[in-house]
Amino acid sequence: MMIFKKHRLKRLVVGWIALYPTLLIILFLLSGITRYLSIPLATLVEVIVIVPVTQLLAYPIAEKIFAKWLSS
Repeated sequence: MMIFKKHRLKRLVVGWIALYPTLLIILFLLSGITRYLSIPLATLVEVIVIVPVTQLLAYPIAEKIFAKWLSS
């Protein structure tokens, strides 16, 4: 049971490591567009961009970088 929890915690940490810089970069890049939108609309635009980028790019890259640590 402990191994399962340890593995989940490692994946959670790698997820944070992948997500945080991705969020910073995307929010910075979109700030010129979303600045003039209402909060719900700005959030929608940001999520439309952030979800695919994190799922298709950031998480797989982070998992490759930390593969050895994740498997230990």
